[in-house]
Amino acid sequence: ILITIYTKHNCAQCQFTKLHLTNMEIPYTEKNVDTNEKFMDEAKATGYKSMPIILKDGQVIASGFMPDVLNQLGE
Repeated sequence: ILITIYTKHNCAQCQFTKLHLTNMEIPYTEKNVDTNEKFMDEAKATGYKSMPIILKDGQVIASGFMPDVLNQLGE
């Protein structure tokens, strides 16, 4: 599976999400919208507004910190 997370600076939910995935030993690619305008455009294209936006194989599976959804990735 390919996990991508759109994040921004000073985002507690983003930090919790990254920590949760790291603790589950699930690799992910982080795209920080504050450091790259292309990433901001990609995040906006999902239709979601709250960070983090989490994609699995290119499909949005969560927006915000959702440990129950993340836990399903480890099953």
